[in-house]
Amino acid sequence: MKVADTVELKNKTNELLRGVIKGEPVIIIYRGKPAASLIPLCEDELEDFILEHSPRIRKMIAEAEKERQADEVVLLEDYQSGLKR
Repeated sequence: MKVADTVELKNKTNELLRGVIKGEPVIIIYRGKPAASLIPLCEDELEDFILEHSPRIRKMIAEAEKERQADEVVLLEDYQSGLKR
């Protein structure tokens, strides 16, 4: 795993990205502290990555989890039978 500060990131972006594409993650240091990471991402993983990091999707999951914990959920069978009526 490589570690690069923001100056190195600016000056060697293409070189760092070539390493990431080959599977070598990079930790980006900002003002002496870890701030971000660069990890490989292929087209097959893109949709999952976007969904996982989408604030809208995260909010929907959090709301669904609150409803589940409050026992405010509807069984799939009950929902489907209501649609048939």
